[in-house]
Amino acid sequence: MKSTVNEVENAEAVIPVVILNWNGEEDTIECLKSIRKSVGAGFVPVLVDNGSKAESLERLKRECSQIYGRILYLKGSEVPKLDNTSRNEFADYLDRDSLVFIENGENLGFAKANNVAMRFAEAIGAEWVMLLNNDTVVAPETFQELRRFLKSHPEFMAITAQVRHFRPNTRIQNCGGDLTYFGSRKYKFANREASALPETDFSVVSFVTGCALLFKYKAVGALTEDFFFGEEDYEFSLRMKKLGLEMACAHGVVVYHKVGATLGKNSTRLGAIVLQYVSRLINTRNHYSRARWQATRVLAYLYLPVLLLRSGIDPRRAVGAIRRVESYLKQNRGVDRAEFREMISLQ
Repeated sequence: MKSTVNEVENAEAVIPVVILNWNGEEDTIECLKSIRKSVGAGFVPVLVDNGSKAESLERLKRECSQIYGRILYLKGSEVPKLDNTSRNEFADYLDRDSLVFIENGENLGFAKANNVAMRFAEAIGAEWVMLLNNDTVVAPETFQELRRFLKSHPEFMAITAQVRHFRPNTRIQNCGGDLTYFGSRKYKFANREASALPETDFSVVSFVTGCALLFKYKAVGALTEDFFFGEEDYEFSLRMKKLGLEMACAHGVVVYHKVGATLGKNSTRLGAIVLQYVSRLINTRNHYSRARWQATRVLAYLYLPVLLLRSGIDPRRAVGAIRRVESYLKQNRGVDRAEFREMISLQ
């Protein structure tokens, strides 16, 4: 334990844990409480509020003041102005009794909001950053295990956790996964009991989710801002593969995930499917060869009637959905906030 404390005395060994909140204060508070109760090991929570309603934000601030002894409040617009000299100014807010609270003032989307926190990480000289969903709870030894894994396996530039369901908490949601050749991914150990995990320390993966992701952002870069919400983790995984950087799931790092349904609660079934198709086809178009992308596109369209049927939608609507996707692909290279909102409301 002494070596861990000595390690985190170096500023670059401090690791910001970025939690994004948008009107989800109940989950966020529970997540923060679990972080506070865990063995710190140099991981410092950075809470980013993405334009929550006034009453939600006020409650969140009130609860945070009960959990943490010191809170550094920043406006999202202030963060880009910070530089490396800010490290000394913020030194008192980089221990386990402290919280960094960034208010964006508006909903910037998943990637852009997380990237604000990454600019803060850069300002304090951090080498690594961790993304953690607000609807998660960390096990008491999560950060200590991550610190140990980093020291034992310096070859990995991104590490995901053993993500378990919140209930039942012995069942695995995923341990990362593998990219498939035609634009999909296959999770490792999904819906299996935790006892089924091999006794090895880790699994090599080629796909990670943004639910619990630690990565060396200076080597990898920030999250893509091509998409308002969704696809960031898939693009991240494609980019890691293109860069030849290795990723792993650390089996001893456990995070419990409530599997939030933010998109499902705010979208129609058809809208969610069209958004998924548009985002994935733009993503793969940016990373695949033309021939591979065209094959991926054809296979995706052939599967669409089946997906609609499984979702309780008349499969004959596939023709109209394909035309909409094709029209969008011809005119756009991403999905911004206005386009996202329009797409998820499709009837």
